[in-house]
Amino acid sequence: MAQVNGFHIAPISRKLAISISLIILFLGIDMESNGQQLEKNGQVGFVPPAQWSRNSGDGYLAFTKTNPESGEFGRIILYQEEKSSGSLDVDFKEDWQSLIEVNYQPKELSDFTKTSFNSEWNAIIGVAPYVYQNQNQAVVLVTLSNRKQKISYAFLSNTTAYEKELEDFGSSLELPSFSHPTVISSSEKPISKSSSMQVVVDQQILGKWNRSASVSSFFANSAAWGSSGYTTCRYEFFGDGTYQYTERNFGYAYEDIILVRESGQYSAVGGVLTVTPIESQVERYGKKNGVDELGNLKEKKSRTLEKVAYRYQFHYFEGIGQLNLVLQADRPTQRDGNFSSNTTFPNAWYFDKRFTDVNLFK
Repeated sequence: MAQVNGFHIAPISRKLAISISLIILFLGIDMESNGQQLEKNGQVGFVPPAQWSRNSGDGYLAFTKTNPESGEFGRIILYQEEKSSGSLDVDFKEDWQSLIEVNYQPKELSDFTKTSFNSEWNAIIGVAPYVYQNQNQAVVLVTLSNRKQKISYAFLSNTTAYEKELEDFGSSLELPSFSHPTVISSSEKPISKSSSMQVVVDQQILGKWNRSASVSSFFANSAAWGSSGYTTCRYEFFGDGTYQYTERNFGYAYEDIILVRESGQYSAVGGVLTVTPIESQVERYGKKNGVDELGNLKEKKSRTLEKVAYRYQFHYFEGIGQLNLVLQADRPTQRDGNFSSNTTFPNAWYFDKRFTDVNLFK
């Protein structure tokens, strides 16, 4: 394996990948800047690495450090933020091709990591070896995206000697924060059935979307619920800006079946789905013949109306061949419960088109 100044290129790539991953974990946390002034590149704040030479070009700001005696070299390039494609994977792929492949002709990616560090920004880190002036080096690209904007920076080096400077630079980044969807106070006065509301509809969201999980009901004591059962949630979005939400909760050890019926208005525009309920009720039924079939209605009561704005997108899972409607919020909601254990997207619930014709009221 080729060496540069005593360093194997593969270990450099792996160590830099680990280092970058740690940096991502600290993004957004206030770090000591050792008295250095925070600067701005567009909307991105950063502390420049001390005693690194600086130069800029069209759409980038770069910092370089070299050691003439050892031949060690490091370069950090911070690119201007750009509009996101709406997909972190697409953002990274586009940046890797336009910023890295075109300029450095790297070999195949030796490390690839996807990570999230808050409810708004997520990152992909790619590392690959490349050759420059007959020297083996490593290039790291970090692409951060909130699906509205993307921000990227690269690190190129033939050594791990500048790892600390890279960590300090990454930890100093302050990413722009945008007003993003969250749970809106349930005490807010709900709209009336007759009130007018501008209808903004994303045609792709229309129809029925299901989500099922083997979890205990939000409305039942978990100890009484038992260890087996299901909760099925269904949204149906109509072209006139109205929606219906239905939820069926069944536990084999629980004596009742719990239904939720909700209706209201929604808008879907700019990646934000706002759901405004008008009526929401919880119904408790006995089990007919002791099986998963509705018996007599035992209780019916209104549920607190909860207006929520979700970030939403559509994601196709190739492994299972399914298109999902992904809803995200800053914290769990009464309507949706705890977040999914699927970590493809942080703070998310996943809905698909399977079993949407199953009657939840039988």
